[in-house]
Amino acid sequence: MVGGGGLGGPLVYALGAAGARVVVLDDDVVELSNLQRQVQFVTADLGRVKAGAIAAEGARRGATVIGVRARLDAASADLMLAGADVVVDGTDSPAIKLLVGDWATARGVPHVIAGVLRWGGTVFSGAPGAACFRCLFEDAPDDAPSCADAGVIGAACAVIGGLAARAALALASGVHADAGSILVVEDLRRGWAPRRVRFGPRPGCPACAAAPRPHPS
Repeated sequence: MVGGGGLGGPLVYALGAAGARVVVLDDDVVELSNLQRQVQFVTADLGRVKAGAIAAEGARRGATVIGVRARLDAASADLMLAGADVVVDGTDSPAIKLLVGDWATARGVPHVIAGVLRWGGTVFSGAPGAACFRCLFEDAPDDAPSCADAGVIGAACAVIGGLAARAALALASGVHADAGSILVVEDLRRGWAPRRVRFGPRPGCPACAAAPRPHPS
């Protein structure tokens, strides 16, 4: 799991309760402004490394959670992500989301890329042979607002984190029916049902071009 912030808490709670072994990568520390949406932390955690604090909270609930203080980048991705059955991104960085998607696509690793902002969010599911995250989002925008800039309500983190955990558990169990699609939660205040958007591989997508090819039967 990349990111131990707003989506990290609900993901750890749900995945840990399901019996998954979770490794959390995050290099940030807990700040006061985090507490309204990052439910895994309390005031006693202020100043602590998020990866360590979330691992301790997972252990308190009986889950197997390992916290690693690290920031994922292209140079460290092979070391940090190798061996994962499923990779889940819960950061608010478009660049890191694309990095996770590209890495997982190139290595045939099932993955979930989740994002939350204001009152809603999205959950992308990826698996070998399906359209990838870069098929949908070709590049990281220069002016994408962060949670700190635009705000995010705590309830939205809980909903999107829970949906992301469900997607990750489905992929881990071999169910790839939703791979190559993105679940969109528009606005929790309006009560609209989430909508699933399916799409095919984009011609010329560089991430798909790097994906392993199936062996001929």
